[in-house]
Amino acid sequence: MDVTSTTQVTRTTGSDFVYNPDSQLTSDDFLKLFMTQLQYQDPTAPMETKDMLEQTSQLTQLQTNQDLKNSLDKLMKQMSASTQYSAVSMIGKMANTGANGFAITDAAHLQSDIPFDLYFNDDYLNATINIKDKNGNVVKSFDMENGQKGLASFTWDGKDDNGNPVADGEYYVTADYTTTNHENKTTMLGVYPIESVRFDDGKAELKVDNKYISLDKIKEVL
Repeated sequence: MDVTSTTQVTRTTGSDFVYNPDSQLTSDDFLKLFMTQLQYQDPTAPMETKDMLEQTSQLTQLQTNQDLKNSLDKLMKQMSASTQYSAVSMIGKMANTGANGFAITDAAHLQSDIPFDLYFNDDYLNATINIKDKNGNVVKSFDMENGQKGLASFTWDGKDDNGNPVADGEYYVTADYTTTNHENKTTMLGVYPIESVRFDDGKAELKVDNKYISLDKIKEVL
C-alpha cells in the first residue's frame, strides 16, 4: 500500500466526523495504516517482501522528516529567544525607531502644535533645528543656544519661516549643533538612546524617548 499524498483523512463514528485540517499523515498515522493493512490482508495472498520493505522505508523516511522538522522548529525557537534576550546588551546604544518625520494634513487648521523630541549626545554651544519637506527643502528653522546633553522637547505650529501654513505632506526634522568642544554634529528625529529593556510575554521591548517599543519595530541599533 503506497501512501504518497492525501487530501483529507477522516474517520467516522456514528454521525461524528474527525478530520485532519492540515491534510497530513504523521508517522503514527502511517504505522497504524500499515498495521491495519497487515491485519486484514488476504492470508492466501500476503504482502510481498519487496512491498513490505518499500512501506517500511517510507515510514522511516517520514519519521526522519518529522524529526528534522521538530529539530528545526526547536532551533528557530531557541534563536528567537536568544535574539530577544540579547536585547539587554543594547542598553546605552542608540536606536533608530524609523519615526523621523510626521505627516501633515490641513496645516491651516491644526488643533494644536506638533510636539517632537530630539536627542543631543553632548552639551552644545548652539544648534539649528531644521524642518524639511520630503525633497529636503528647509521650510522652518530655529536656533538654540547653550543646550545640555540629553532629550529636548520642541513644538512646531505647522508654519514655514514666513508664517504661512505648510502644504500637506511629510516633514522631517534634523538638528546641526556645535558641541562645547567645538565639534560639529547632527542629530535627527527618531534616534534616541536605549534606556532599558523589558519583556512582555517573552518579547523584548526597548525604552526609547520615554516609551517602550517592540524590538521588531526598531529599524537600526547604532
